Amino acid sequence: MGRHSAPDPDDSLDEPSRDDVVDEPSRGEEAGDRRRATGRDEEADLYSDEGDYSDEGDYAHEGYYPAEDALVDSADDYPEFPSRQAAPSTPEPPAASPSLFRGGHRGLGDWRGGHRSEAGRRGVSIGVIVALVAVVVVVGSVILWSFFGDALSKRSHKAAGGCVGGQETVPVVADPSIADSIQQLAESYNKSAGPVGDRCIVVNVKPANSDAVLNGFIGKWPAELGGQPALWIPGSSISAARLAGATAQKTVTESHSLATSPVLLAIRPQLASALANQNWAALPGLQTNPNALAGLNLPGWGSLRLALPMNGNADASFLAGEAVAAASVPPGAPVTQGTGAVRSLLSAQPKLADNSLTEAMNALLKPGDAATAPVHAVVTTEQQLFQHGQSLPDAKDALAFWLPPGSAAVADYPTVLLSGSWLTREQASAASEFSRFMHKSDQLAKLAKAGFRVNGVKPPSSPVTDFPALPATLSVGDDPVRATLAEAMASPSSGQATTIMLDQSMPGQEGGKTRLANVVGALQDKIKALPATAVVGLWTFDGHEGRSEVASGPLSDPVNGQPRSAALAAALDKQYSSGGGAVSFTTLRMLYQDMQTNYHAGQTNSILLITAGPHTDQTLDGPGLQDFIRKSADPAKPIAVNVIDFGADPDRTTWEAVAQLSGGSYQNLATSASPDLASAVNNFLS
Repeated sequence: MGRHSAPDPDDSLDEPSRDDVVDEPSRGEEAGDRRRATGRDEEADLYSDEGDYSDEGDYAHEGYYPAEDALVDSADDYPEFPSRQAAPSTPEPPAASPSLFRGGHRGLGDWRGGHRSEAGRRGVSIGVIVALVAVVVVVGSVILWSFFGDALSKRSHKAAGGCVGGQETVPVVADPSIADSIQQLAESYNKSAGPVGDRCIVVNVKPANSDAVLNGFIGKWPAELGGQPALWIPGSSISAARLAGATAQKTVTESHSLATSPVLLAIRPQLASALANQNWAALPGLQTNPNALAGLNLPGWGSLRLALPMNGNADASFLAGEAVAAASVPPGAPVTQGTGAVRSLLSAQPKLADNSLTEAMNALLKPGDAATAPVHAVVTTEQQLFQHGQSLPDAKDALAFWLPPGSAAVADYPTVLLSGSWLTREQASAASEFSRFMHKSDQLAKLAKAGFRVNGVKPPSSPVTDFPALPATLSVGDDPVRATLAEAMASPSSGQATTIMLDQSMPGQEGGKTRLANVVGALQDKIKALPATAVVGLWTFDGHEGRSEVASGPLSDPVNGQPRSAALAAALDKQYSSGGGAVSFTTLRMLYQDMQTNYHAGQTNSILLITAGPHTDQTLDGPGLQDFIRKSADPAKPIAVNVIDFGADPDRTTWEAVAQLSGGSYQNLATSASPDLASAVNNFLS
C-alpha cells in the first residue's frame, strides 16, 4: 500500500470495529469531536447518575469519518503499533475504576494515533517550563538579595557604631579671637556626632593667625598648627580672598559667615568727645601730625598714636585699612588709590614690643597719664572690646570706644571649607557637617554670649559697649581688590621714591593763609612723619621756569652738611606765592626725564604734582604732554604721576589723562583749608 493509496480489498489490517475505536490519528475537527465525545463518555461514567449513553447515536457510522486517504496520509511518518483486540461483545462492560487524572472534557488516558504513542501522555510546553524556572529564579534572587542586603546593612551599621575603622581627626584652625568659642562648639559636636562610614569623628581646633595659615598653604605647613585643616574660620572674608588668590581658588570650596563684629577704635574715655566729629579719612592726618589732638581740644596729647595690631585681632586692621582707603579717595575712584593713606597710617603707628593685640591693649591701659601713654587708641573688634571689658575691674572708667561714622567695617568670621590632597573623604564630609552644626541657632546663641553679633539674638550687657545699631556694611570691591589692599598692608613696603613738583603760582587766600602756605604746611608735616629711609626730592615752578630745589634721596642722607629732611624743610620755608602763570607742562617733561635717568630700583617711583593751573607753556600743549608720557613710558622703570589739583583748573582734562597714562591718580580739591589736603598728601606721599 502506497503512502497515499487506498487499501486493497485483500489487505488485512486487523482493525477493530468502529465501535471500539477510542482514539484515531486526528486530522481535523471531526477527529477532535470524536475525542471530545470519548471524553464525555468517560466523564459520564465517573460523575453522572443519568444512566448510560450507549444508545445515543452511532459514532461508528461511516459518514462521521473523513476518507481513509485522509486518515492514513501520514502513516509513514509515525511508527506502526499493533492493533488492539476487539472487545468482547457484551451488553455493557463493567465500568473501570476511573483515574483521578481522566476527568474533564478530554480524557488523558491511552491516547493512540500518529502523533502520540499508545500509552503516551500529553507533554508540557518547554516555554511554560522556562517561564516557571525564570519566575523561581527571580523570586529566589529577590529573597536572597533582601536577606544578604539586610545582613550587610546590619553589619555596616554595627561596624560604624563600633568605629571599626578607628578614629578620624578633623583639623580645624580658627582666628585666636574666636578659637575658644569654636573649641566649645567642637566639644559639643564630638559628643553628639555619629560616625562617618566606619570611623568615629573628632574635631580638633587650633588657634592661628591668618598670615600663618596663608604662609602654610603657600609654603610648608607649620607643624605647631597640627594637620592641614579641612575647615578654617578666619576673622573675615579678606583672609578667604587672600587664600583664594594665592592658590588660584583651588583650595576654597565654599564660605559662609558664622557671626559678625564691627571694627572700631578702643580708646581712653577722654578721647571720645575729641573724635566725635572725625571719620576714617581723618585718621592718617591725626596719626602723622605731631600736634593733631591739640586741635581737638586735647593739648599736650600730641598725635593720635593709633595702634593697628595684626596678630590675634580678627583681621580688624585689614578691615580698618579698607575703610581708610575708601574714605580717602574721591567718589567713584578705585579704592586701591587709597593705599598710600593706609601706609601712612601704618608707618606712623606707635612702636611696640610686638604686633599683637595683647601688647597694644596693655599699652593703651597702662596706668598713668593717658595723654603721655604710648598708645591712645587701638583698632580692634567690638567682640574683643567686650571681652576686655569683662575682665577689667574698672572697665567703664578705663576703656571706651569710637565707631567712625559711615559704612561699617565688619569682621564676618566665615566658615571656609577647604579641599586638597591632604584630606580624606571622611574628613571633608565631617568638616562640612561640623560647619552646618555651628550654624544651628542653639550653637549661634553660644557665640552671642561671647560678644559676637548674631541675627535675632540679644547681645549681652557690657560696661564698655552698648552694641549700637550699625549702618550698612562697607563694600570696597571684589575679592582680588580686597586681597590687593590686604597684601599692601601685610607686606613690608620697599618704600617710595617721590619727587614733589610744587606750583608757586598759588597766591589765593584760604583759611587766613595763602594756598601755597597751606600746601607747604601739609608737606612739612608729612615729611616729618616719614621714615629716615624714605626717598624724597623737591622741584618747583612758576610762570617762567621749573627747577630742582633738593635732589631726591633718603631723608637721612646729608645734603650740604645737613640731613635731606632738614634741607627739604628749609627749601619749603622759603617758598612764596607768585603770579603770572605756570610752566607746568614743560617742567613735568624735564622732571620725568630726570627721574628716568636717576631711577630708584626696587622702590615705587612717583611724582607728586600740586597745582592750581592754568599752564602758560608756549612750546608744549596738553595733547603734546600726553603724547610725551605715552611714548616715554618704560615698563622696566614705571613712574606714576599723581596730581592734586585745586579749583576749576582748565587743565583738569590734561592732568586726568596724564595720571591715567602713567598709572597714577588725580584728585581735585575745592580748597586748601580743609583736612582733605592733609589726607591727599598722606595718600600720595607714603
